[in-house]
Amino acid sequence: MRSQPPPDLKNPTQETVIRTKDSSPSTISGNGTDAINLIAQDMKSLVKKIQDLRHIGIEDNRIALPKICVIGDQSTGKSSLIEGMSEIKVPRSSGTCTRCPMEINLTESKPGQPWICRVFLSRKYMFDGSRKVTKLPKKSQPLGPWILQDQEDELFVTLSDKCFVQDAIMWAQVAILNPSQPSIDYVPGRNADASMNCQVKFSPNVVRLDISAPSFPNLSFYDLPGVISQAEFDEERYLVSLVENLAKEYISQENCIVLLTLPMTDDATNSSAARLMRDVRGAKERTLGVLTKPDRVQACESYNQWMEILEGDKFALGHGYYVVQNNPDPSVDHAQARDEEADFFTRHPWSTELQAYKDRFGTRNLQSALSMLLLERIQGCLPRIIEQIDAKAARIDDELRTLPDPPSANVQYILCRKISQLKERITAHFNGGSSQYPLQKIWGHLALDFKTALIKTRPTVQLRAGSDAARLGGERDGESDCEMTGVQNVTPVKRKTPGDGPTSTPNLPDVNGAGGQVGTPKTSVYFTTHFHKFDKPARMFTWEEIREINEDAYRAGIPDQADPKAIEIMRQLSVRHWNEPMLVFLQATHSLVREMLMKQLEDVFTQYRQTSLYRELRKIIDTFLRGLQKEHIRHAQENYDIECHKPFTMATTTLEQVSRSAYQFLSTRRNEARVHCALALRGISAEHPRRDYEMKRLVLPADDFTQELKMMASTRGYYEIASSRFIDFTCQSVHTKLFSKCRDELITVIEEELGIVEDNAFERCQELMAEDPERQHRRQYLLREKEKITKAQEWLDSVKREDDAGEQGTVFVKSQPPDEWASFPVFPPTVSMD
Repeated sequence: MRSQPPPDLKNPTQETVIRTKDSSPSTISGNGTDAINLIAQDMKSLVKKIQDLRHIGIEDNRIALPKICVIGDQSTGKSSLIEGMSEIKVPRSSGTCTRCPMEINLTESKPGQPWICRVFLSRKYMFDGSRKVTKLPKKSQPLGPWILQDQEDELFVTLSDKCFVQDAIMWAQVAILNPSQPSIDYVPGRNADASMNCQVKFSPNVVRLDISAPSFPNLSFYDLPGVISQAEFDEERYLVSLVENLAKEYISQENCIVLLTLPMTDDATNSSAARLMRDVRGAKERTLGVLTKPDRVQACESYNQWMEILEGDKFALGHGYYVVQNNPDPSVDHAQARDEEADFFTRHPWSTELQAYKDRFGTRNLQSALSMLLLERIQGCLPRIIEQIDAKAARIDDELRTLPDPPSANVQYILCRKISQLKERITAHFNGGSSQYPLQKIWGHLALDFKTALIKTRPTVQLRAGSDAARLGGERDGESDCEMTGVQNVTPVKRKTPGDGPTSTPNLPDVNGAGGQVGTPKTSVYFTTHFHKFDKPARMFTWEEIREINEDAYRAGIPDQADPKAIEIMRQLSVRHWNEPMLVFLQATHSLVREMLMKQLEDVFTQYRQTSLYRELRKIIDTFLRGLQKEHIRHAQENYDIECHKPFTMATTTLEQVSRSAYQFLSTRRNEARVHCALALRGISAEHPRRDYEMKRLVLPADDFTQELKMMASTRGYYEIASSRFIDFTCQSVHTKLFSKCRDELITVIEEELGIVEDNAFERCQELMAEDPERQHRRQYLLREKEKITKAQEWLDSVKREDDAGEQGTVFVKSQPPDEWASFPVFPPTVSMD
């Protein structure tokens, strides 16, 4: 079939406009006025705004605009229904008309304006030819080879005469079903050599008709491909799933009003479209049923089933049912069809048995109901749509701030300014002094944790010796000629026998002689999570072990004296564990600095994250920090080796003081342990009533480990001095080996490594800040989306600004915030659907 070119088609490069031969505009039938003039002008304006929003492509997976979707099985009178509501003729062949959706937008134009129909090809999906077309679609790919893309609307043809519409729709569908061919090849008047053959038999892309005329109803609806239960050929079985999946995608949207066509010639239980609708959650409540072909019901058949359906007793839907009668003869014009329909419903049984449902008979009543349903849906969801559009605008603006236009002539200045900002931020963090720059505060907690770790892990001694039981149990008061020791007052404590576990840490004088106390902190909780495993003494000496160390180191001299070499060995053993907490501290410090630097880099250069500049900066900073860390750890390890190799201090006075304090503490605790041991051997527990009496008369033999006690006290005293020195050195090295180098040298290294201080600095800056194609594509996409959003916001703002408040009797929408929606009128009550 070929369409004849219109007489006034002259320039093939311009928009195609088809007119009647006398160039006079086609008009709407006069009898249609009653059915069309249904809603107030302000309501029509809102419907038009929704149409405009849809046409600029504002919908996405978060924003769903109100719409009406017509579904039904094939041959259910759906095409006749579309013709009756839109006053146009649609293709009736079994080919193209069932293979892609059609969107019809009816808009009222100003009085005196001509009837105009613009046909668009709306492509929201791209055809992927690499996928097998006839393969059944997967759940993850419900539309098979069709892939979602940015919506593109192409004007196909403009018509001013209704008689050309059917032919234009047919060729538009052929263009849609040939995605790899230029659509201009199928435009009526230019398609002399075009073929009706189609590359695909199904497409989710839409043929859109924008029809406007004076006194036209503002109504929009989608005509979806007819649901099929069986494919004509085995190789076309995939079409069944594709059509159903497309229908589900539309009717599953919460703002979609579903128009379900059911022929009265068939049993309602056999409808595949009805089954599909009921399978979609929430769709039933949004569905209005349309019963078609009432003139085909045999006179001998009962109307009981249809009465029960109209009454809502069977197959109930959220908006009930309407009945329409359309003449299937395409040669019958709209006015005659409506007159015939009106006459049909004046006959039996419609005007007799079924008269109670007369408000639900006829296309005009259906138009009225659909108009009010659509307006009701718009009224309910428009505030939410505006919120969603504003939220999308904010998301786009946020992302665009990270994707600014690439610099041009001032690229060198921009880069130098950004590096200067980075330097200022880094310097501020290393200098500290503000809650805005918390690096020093966090690192101070790390340093305190490091100090706490060394205190918690300092070596201790098991108070009871293995020989105490035999030594204290074999003697009785006054029966030994050995030197005896009187027992000092010991406060009874209800606890297990001492000496079975490690001693608690004593409070020792400050190593600087300031009189403060350095002991176990009041709480064992660290500021950070790095040192939790350092929660107990790293070494537990025994008195026998200390004696053995002394004996092994013994050289010629006075027996039973502490050998200086033995004390040196004990001091070495006491500091050997420092390496692990030191490395944990340094690693945590370097990680903290790296995290801060990368955060500042991201904040300053966030707009250029997709450029080679950002990648180069990260690489330079990482390399610089790795070099600092390697040198820092080498330096700290060298100091650790010195501490372990040769214990040394010139603070002899302080050493003597802290050793004396340690001796007093240890000797007291050792004496307590021996007393409790002796009482326990005599059967006197902590709760014994004679415990205080027995304790006063208890005389202990001389301690066999007095010398070892002095050696342990000297070791503990040295530990206090050496650990304080080691902490100070390690923390000081952080400032000299890390902080100051990052603050003073990093930016210079960055400038040198980037090569922006050389003769070709300008070219180098352009190279670094050039964006990749993906980033450029993303920005262009966001700018297009921003243009749509901005236009949408302007249109919606114009709705807000409509000043209807001055009119008498104006009532405002109750569900809308008064501050934002003071100009919205409430629509009249909807036509009853029950």
